[in-house]
Amino acid sequence: MSHVLVVGIDGATFDLIRPWAREGNLPNLARMMREGAQGLLESTIPPVTSPAWPTFATGKNSGKHGVFDFILPTGAKFELVNATSIQAPTLWQLLSEGGRTAGVMNVPVTDPPTPRNGFIVGGMLSPVGATFTYPANLLDRYASQLGPYRIAPHVQYKQGRAAEFAADLLEMVDRRGAYALQLMADHHCDFLMFHFQATDIAQHALWKYVDPAHPQYDPEAAAAFGPTVRQIYERIDSYIGAMTDRLSDDTTVIVMSDHGFGPLHYVVNLNLLFMDHGLLRLKPGAWTRLRAGLFRAGMTPASIWHLIERAGLQNYVWQVSKSTRNKVVGRFLSFDDVDWSRTLAFSLGHVGQVYINRRDTQPEGIVSNGAEYEAVRQQVVEALGQLKHPITGHPLVDRVLMGDEVAHGPFSSRGPDLHVVMDGFRTIAFPLFAADSRVVTRQIRGDSGCHRLHGIFVAWGAEVRQGVTLEGARIVDLAPTILHLMGLPVPEDMDGRVLDEAIAHARPVQFSSVGPETGKATGLSSEEAAEVEARLHALGYLG
Repeated sequence: MSHVLVVGIDGATFDLIRPWAREGNLPNLARMMREGAQGLLESTIPPVTSPAWPTFATGKNSGKHGVFDFILPTGAKFELVNATSIQAPTLWQLLSEGGRTAGVMNVPVTDPPTPRNGFIVGGMLSPVGATFTYPANLLDRYASQLGPYRIAPHVQYKQGRAAEFAADLLEMVDRRGAYALQLMADHHCDFLMFHFQATDIAQHALWKYVDPAHPQYDPEAAAAFGPTVRQIYERIDSYIGAMTDRLSDDTTVIVMSDHGFGPLHYVVNLNLLFMDHGLLRLKPGAWTRLRAGLFRAGMTPASIWHLIERAGLQNYVWQVSKSTRNKVVGRFLSFDDVDWSRTLAFSLGHVGQVYINRRDTQPEGIVSNGAEYEAVRQQVVEALGQLKHPITGHPLVDRVLMGDEVAHGPFSSRGPDLHVVMDGFRTIAFPLFAADSRVVTRQIRGDSGCHRLHGIFVAWGAEVRQGVTLEGARIVDLAPTILHLMGLPVPEDMDGRVLDEAIAHARPVQFSSVGPETGKATGLSSEEAAEVEARLHALGYLG
């Protein structure tokens, strides 16, 4: 039986890792790629943190585990997801049921933690004031020596604050790395997993400084701020080296990411497009018509945000209560102005998720299943086909994937009805109603990077074949592969496969019946939800 260590590097991409490894900046990853197996790792559709990590953890698609985004929409309202939203057994649950010990630190969508044979430290969706570890006192003994555990960054990126932003992220990596090494020393688990988020945060903000082809690339600024992203990778690489130095010879190491990364050029306000094509209708009242006119004239969240930025007050916005922020947002054109009795489709969610206003899934749905549903989906596809790149004039939409192409299972009806891929993910949709009065616009916060469909997979150790480049590996394949490496059967209802082409000593895969049931989903308290929602806003995932 092999022990397994997984290091998750959020948003890691071979586009950066491979050249930096060749240049000697990432010696530990370079060694692992040279001596082990590697390949692109296909993420979920959409390639977003919140569905990707549950897919990794369960070996199942979103239709089976129930998480499609950071939010679970019902009409224009939504609830934030958490660990109880995952309606399928996780890898650490299956390991515990199989008599193995598992320690998991900082993986997204693991809060609230539930009792396991090992330990759990919740990830980015964990409320700071709540109990986000199991056992509850797991980290108390380390705070005086290592400093308080860091869940989230303290500094939001903005022009002129890049140095402070970089220092904060590097400190967060060091804090996480120190805790990881300490937990390794004190808890000898069969399976260990440690996750680093700083790569994702840095690339969202600083991609324009590492990509000479980016429209906003500036050589002078790149020389000053570009090294930050590389330094974060270097720091994580050093912790990978420290971890591997402490491992037993029978340990397989997997380094992976939930998705890749690349440049972000534009954001599309899909709901404005749907308004233009009669798919989304506004209430007929005078107040809504006035707000619609003001919105089209430029009185938008984006214009107010830019005023806040110029005043240097954006870091204080999230300290304002959620109810107060909602009142402010409610002054603009929003979902509150939508006439659901005449609305056929709407967009809600990061990247490009579209929902049909169906009778059987939406609280005020009007579209019946069958021919009417198919006709509305076709209308949406035709409207999306009208989107043009603002510079080249070429069609902006690469693919429109139907929801049933992406997800299948008992929870598939919770997911989007269509997924839109625009300009190779260089363009994404604004996640809420609309950022400003233009259909195609710039990112309101100025982010220059966004997710890509393919992340990284690197495996190393005695159980791994040397010099192998994998083709077609998917994030859904990792849970069955890890169970197989650890001598446990793979539940037959998993969607992933064992990546046996990466395993040195092939043996038949053993299968088991469907895994244990999970509990009912439970939401956060209003205070906890407000805190996590503010964090997602600050990171750009909710506009």
